[in-house]
Amino acid sequence: MREELHHLVDRLPEEKVAPLLRLVRDQLDERPVVRDLPFIGMLEAEPDFAERSEEILRSEDNHSL
Repeated sequence: MREELHHLVDRLPEEKVAPLLRLVRDQLDERPVVRDLPFIGMLEAEPDFAERSEEILRSEDNHSL
């Protein structure tokens, strides 16, 4: 059965590997040391950037018309 599992995992597309890896780790009660959070980013901007965000977006919409 392990050989079949290895073979099936090797055939998976890369985007399906992470959820399967979490499932297997859960079965072993092992927690990952590093979290994969591709949606997190860093932004450096002037201090009032968040306060002015709606104004900035409106300005960009007007420029694209």
